[in-house]
Amino acid sequence: MMARRRAGLTQRQLAELLGLRQATIARWERGDRGVSVDDVELVAHTCGLQLDAHLLVEDRSWWPQIAVQLELDPLERVRRLTPAGAPDIAAALSELAGAGVPGLIIADVAGALHGWPLVLGSSTIEVCGRVDAMRYRLRQMGARETRSGKHIVSGGVSVVIDEARNRVAFETSVGALEAAGLIDLLRIADASDARTARRDSLALQAVLDVRRERETAGTSDERAAGDRIAEWLSQQTPVA
Repeated sequence: MMARRRAGLTQRQLAELLGLRQATIARWERGDRGVSVDDVELVAHTCGLQLDAHLLVEDRSWWPQIAVQLELDPLERVRRLTPAGAPDIAAALSELAGAGVPGLIIADVAGALHGWPLVLGSSTIEVCGRVDAMRYRLRQMGARETRSGKHIVSGGVSVVIDEARNRVAFETSVGALEAAGLIDLLRIADASDARTARRDSLALQAVLDVRRERETAGTSDERAAGDRIAEWLSQQTPVA
C-alpha cells in the first residue's frame, strides 16, 4: 500500500502493471492474503522504489515522555507540544470541537492528540472529510478562507482540508474531536516523501509500542499516575 501510494497509482493501475487482478492487490493490502518478500520487492520495483530492510537496536528514548503524555487530557498533550510564542493550537481545537466541524484531524496535530513526543513545528491543523460540509461550518464559525484553501480559525491557527480516513474519537470538555488512527497515520507517514516522514514514523511507532506495553502491564490500581508510570518504566528492559 505504501509503495503504491508513493507512486500515485490506483490498485487497478498497479494490478495492470504486475499482470494481476485488482482483487489480488486489494487482498494484499487488507492482509487477507499473505505476501512474500519477493512479491513486495516486485511491487516496490514496479513503483520505482527499492525495498531496504535493516536490523536496528530498539530505541526507547521517547518512551518515558510518551508514557507521561498518555496520562494527560488530549488537548493538554497538544498544549505541551506547542512551542512558546506559537498560536494556541489547543484553543483552536476546542473551537473546532465546540462548533462540531465534521472533520478528521491528521498529520502532526493528530500525532500530538495520540500522545507522540514531537514538538509541533507548524500552526496548521490538517483536517480531512467532506470539503463542502467543513467549509460551511468553518464559515459559520467566522473562519477566514485564504487563497491556498486554508481557513484561519483563531490565534493565527489555520486548517487545511484533505480527504477522509478512519476515525478515533477524543473527548474534550467542549465536544468530541476525531483524528485518524495511529495505524493510518503511520501508513500516511511511510507513504510520504516529506523530509520529516521518517522521524514521524518512528514517533508514531513508539506510541504504538508504549500503548501495547501499557496494555500488557495493566493500570487498574488506584495509585497516582506518576507512581504507576515510574513502576512501569522500571520494569522495562534497558537498551545498551
